[in-house]
Amino acid sequence: MAHRESTLILLTNTYPLSRGEEFLENEIDHVGRAFDQVVIIPIQAGPADVQTRAIPSNAQVMHIARSSPRGLDRALAAVKGLVRLPPSGVDWAATRRQPRLLVSDAHFEGRAQTALNGILAKLPSLRLTPESHVTIYSFWLHITARTATLLADQLRAQGVTVDRVISRAHGYDLYPSVSPRHHIPERRLLLQSLNGICPVSEQGTQELQTTWPQFAEKIHTRYLGTSDPQQPAHCRRTPFTIISCAHLVPIKRMTRMPAILARVRATGIDARWTHLGDGPQMDTLRQEVAVHGVTDAVTLLGHVDNAQVMATQRDLKPSVFVNLSSSEGLPVSMMEVASLGIPIIATGVGGVGEIVSSRNGHVLPAEFTDAQASDAFVQLARLPEDEYQQVCQASRQVWEEKFRASVVYPEFCREVLGGR
Repeated sequence: MAHRESTLILLTNTYPLSRGEEFLENEIDHVGRAFDQVVIIPIQAGPADVQTRAIPSNAQVMHIARSSPRGLDRALAAVKGLVRLPPSGVDWAATRRQPRLLVSDAHFEGRAQTALNGILAKLPSLRLTPESHVTIYSFWLHITARTATLLADQLRAQGVTVDRVISRAHGYDLYPSVSPRHHIPERRLLLQSLNGICPVSEQGTQELQTTWPQFAEKIHTRYLGTSDPQQPAHCRRTPFTIISCAHLVPIKRMTRMPAILARVRATGIDARWTHLGDGPQMDTLRQEVAVHGVTDAVTLLGHVDNAQVMATQRDLKPSVFVNLSSSEGLPVSMMEVASLGIPIIATGVGGVGEIVSSRNGHVLPAEFTDAQASDAFVQLARLPEDEYQQVCQASRQVWEEKFRASVVYPEFCREVLGGR
């Protein structure tokens, strides 16, 4: 039987240009091995964005260079989106209660249509034919997914075989509660149009299946994964070293750590905190460090290149990793520290409970108090050494069972995307 050439079209926000979507760096090589040709289309990348990450030799980037419309141009784009907006894509009951939701839907559709037009302008360069077999993979259940379904319609109209259209779902694209006006545009239309939806956590799958039971059969959890660091961290508790890695924005709640650290130190534990990551709240965080008198116990490293994050964390010989987010999907940062065998203390939001439990750390309430957080650190610091080492080993075991990249990505490419 003759080999049919397989093409995967991967729609992202900006990857592999600029920064962001670092999780794809663990996945892309597996995708490259599963398909003959991979075309990556970062639909929200700007004209000045350049490629910053390596991709497989059989992959190419289609840079459609989206510009951000302002003023009248933005209004016109919304009008065009409204004209193209399928009635089946509108939640009319919600729109009657909040008419402004229709504006959100129009902007959403307009951005997807603009991305589609950019792709169609460059589509001839791919030289797809009626003999071509294409899989379209959207990394987000949002504008990239709507663009994916529109592109599939266009390709099929040209006689190209589109075998399937698949989307992952993470956090902002999954939970209406963290979206503006608690609304995600065109949700029903996307779920109806896609062949498969893959939330990255069981909690996300339950959310979608419960809200949209009519589409439950096409919604299945597929975890992201991280590479084996080979060398685990040498965790120690003298001093008791807390580490974290997050963009400093309100949703991450890192500005609460100085107060929590001060409470832990007040118990007589020599606790230190090192944070990896910068962001708009860096100045506020520095002020909190000073206010709570923990300047000598805090190290703020700022931005650390993604390729160096795990090595930096390992070199710190940490006692525990902390995540205080008010909203999460299934954090890749936690997968990485679990692979290093580091205990984790985190808020029980999103899919966090699928990584963290009493086996390998402590799950805090979503709306925790400083006392609850500090008590969790103190409890870990005072465990007998043999029990503490068991907690470290359990973190590594959780990663091996669920999040090993060399297992989860080949399975995803073969079983979901239809690659080899």
